[in-house]
Amino acid sequence: MNAIEIHRLTKKFGKQIAVDGIDLEVKQGEIFGFIGPNGAGKSTTIKILLNLIFPTEGKALIFGHDCIKESVAIKRFTGYVTSEVRLYNKFTSLDIFNYVSEFHGLKDSRKEIEDYVQLFEIDLKKKFSELSFGNKKKVALVAAFLPNPKLLILDEPTNGLDPKIQARFFEVLKHKQEEGMTTFLSSHDLHEVQNHCERVAFIKNGVIAAVENLHEKKSFIKKITLTGEQIPFEEIMRIGGKILGQGSNRLVFTFDGEFSKLFHLLENVSIQDIDIRDVDLEERFLSMYE
Repeated sequence: MNAIEIHRLTKKFGKQIAVDGIDLEVKQGEIFGFIGPNGAGKSTTIKILLNLIFPTEGKALIFGHDCIKESVAIKRFTGYVTSEVRLYNKFTSLDIFNYVSEFHGLKDSRKEIEDYVQLFEIDLKKKFSELSFGNKKKVALVAAFLPNPKLLILDEPTNGLDPKIQARFFEVLKHKQEEGMTTFLSSHDLHEVQNHCERVAFIKNGVIAAVENLHEKKSFIKKITLTGEQIPFEEIMRIGGKILGQGSNRLVFTFDGEFSKLFHLLENVSIQDIDIRDVDLEERFLSMYE
């Protein structure tokens, strides 16, 4: 069974289309990346999954449960951390953890809370309103981990965390994955998506532009930096080049076309330097959205 299934999902706000008929599947037990620029439809999709807003058309399922009709059941086994954390301001961190434990019927979570507090360096005595943004984010992450959800939906989870805590967070996430948890990760940090996700979906203008397996080496997609005289810019774009940057005698582009055609175009170019290598996720992102 898939953890998430989305079928022809559409959301309109008046005449504006935020999500436009998307289809998406997230496998059980994977860490799945969901990326795109601001306004692409990421947060709208997440809010529909959590039944915070209703879709205009289409359907979304979490572990086979309809996100509208069975929202209460879904919330019993789904965790969610927002990009802007808002919890109970007058509660201390310990109050929040105890409340989460009691709410989810966790019999004895004291040892687990102690372990998380030590790992994430959390001050249990301060009220939530007194914490910095980064410390608020740490409390929210621990509160999401405590019930051991089957699915964890994260929206910019490491925003505000220092590099040490970020590394510890992903260690926990990997451990939870080994125990069977699925993670749906929306992030602007493309390096963390590339390092920790199995697959990633690119959303652009409310449409899924591509879904890629990051463990499969995209050897046919190259980043090429070319320096020389009389570079045929337009012709390179026509045969599969996507420009990342250019100057009068320099062109940086990704290329997934036929190399025989590219080399034929370069026969009359006075090449001073050329560098060809595999693209990373950030370069793939830039080539797709620029």
